[in-house]
Amino acid sequence: MENVKENISRKAIANKPISIVCIVLVFAFVLVMCTKPDATLAVVSKTFDYVTAIVGVPILWFVFIGLFITLYLALSKHGRIKLGEGKPEYSLFSYIGMMMCAALAATAVFYSFIEWSYYYAEPAFGIQAYSKEAAEQSLSYAFFHWGFSVQVVFVLTAVSLSYAYYIRKVPVLRIGATCEAMMGNFKYKKQLGKIIDALTILSIVGGMGVSLGVGVPLITAGLGKVFGISTGFTTNVIVLIIIAIVFSITSVIGINKGMKRLSDLTMYIAIIMIAFIFIAGPTSFIIKNTTYSVGKMFSNYIDMSLYTDPIGNSGFPEANTIFLFTLALNYAALMGIFITKISKGRTLRELIITCLVGISAGTWIMFGINGSFGLEAELSGKFALSQAESGQAGVMELLGTLPGGILIPIIFTIATIGFLATSLDSASFTLAVAASKQLDENGNPNPKFRLLWCLVLALVPLSIMFANGPFSAIKTVCICLSVPFLIIIIGMLIGLFRWFKEDNL
Repeated sequence: MENVKENISRKAIANKPISIVCIVLVFAFVLVMCTKPDATLAVVSKTFDYVTAIVGVPILWFVFIGLFITLYLALSKHGRIKLGEGKPEYSLFSYIGMMMCAALAATAVFYSFIEWSYYYAEPAFGIQAYSKEAAEQSLSYAFFHWGFSVQVVFVLTAVSLSYAYYIRKVPVLRIGATCEAMMGNFKYKKQLGKIIDALTILSIVGGMGVSLGVGVPLITAGLGKVFGISTGFTTNVIVLIIIAIVFSITSVIGINKGMKRLSDLTMYIAIIMIAFIFIAGPTSFIIKNTTYSVGKMFSNYIDMSLYTDPIGNSGFPEANTIFLFTLALNYAALMGIFITKISKGRTLRELIITCLVGISAGTWIMFGINGSFGLEAELSGKFALSQAESGQAGVMELLGTLPGGILIPIIFTIATIGFLATSLDSASFTLAVAASKQLDENGNPNPKFRLLWCLVLALVPLSIMFANGPFSAIKTVCICLSVPFLIIIIGMLIGLFRWFKEDNL
């Protein structure tokens, strides 16, 4: 077996040309979007419609078939392959916690309360809006969108990268480097590798811009609820700067001392908050609705996976399922690299089951409790979240219906900061890795280089806020950028099974 990890320097080396090009491209787009927002939105929207029309159905099939591929990898002899020497570096709680914090961020925390309302107001399968059937289906669709389907994309990326890094000894934890190794003697593999790395960087920066676009207003809404302060531009900027400081400090400290502790603390806070909502909220309804929604999701899994609505043409698949699957592709590089980094000492089976089942189960619990709480409030007339003018403010008003006054909004705001900071921490690590020629002996990038990407991640949304530009444009662009990862992940899977054959595994 080829070992290309030997005889290399222990010093991490940054790839400055790729970094400079990507940073220039990102801020050039932000400048155009802020100076000509309407024209930019129009172009971006047309591009997104064109892209989804072409690759929407292939993406649905890819995610659906991908679940069976991941199950095969976990249950077959390949699942016994150990990734690296020694015991796992992290406990199972920390392992799942870091995965969940990196994958969910503030985006899923927000949607756990509100996503059911989208499917209640605009349901799939031609169901009448705001009907009993729409209410019964609403949470099950949220389970489907944030469960196995999203994790499949992350698992398939992480498995290929992990095998390349720990077994084939590819020296750098970059998707481009893995693809280059898989392409063998192909003449233009270096050029393709650089393009793949550039796409990785651009998609991660865009994806984190989306997370900040959702998370910062959510945190400011919490501060407004607790302290009664205004939630305008100044508050958003202050919140963003505080978050940037938190994840910059944890980035410099490192994964073991920084992100691990932050993700553990965030998980404990989130568990306390969810437990309180479960006990103080409509406990019986939460149990029944979560149970029924899990069953409904599994019974309709195939229909939900391949629903294209060819007769009704309601636009539901494009606006929801295809949109969320492309967003998962956008996060594939981030999650694949990060999961690989924290999986040393584990088997492929442990990686797959932990990500596929562990994150999905944790997500279902969070969505089940928070979503059922919101649905019951809507059905009982306590608070109509589906009618709220602002989703972020609506969530805070919903939390205000619980006993305890402002306690839960405070805990929720702290948990959101933790999820967002942890996700950005993992993003800065992934960006630094993707833009490095070489990592140190522990597989880490240069801390100063990682800090640079922390600043970039903070400056992009800050620039948009300052110019009062639309976050929707950067969200749509990053989704368009994610489409090439469909081809990249498929190519990596082909290369992975070729390696299995060569290595008699």
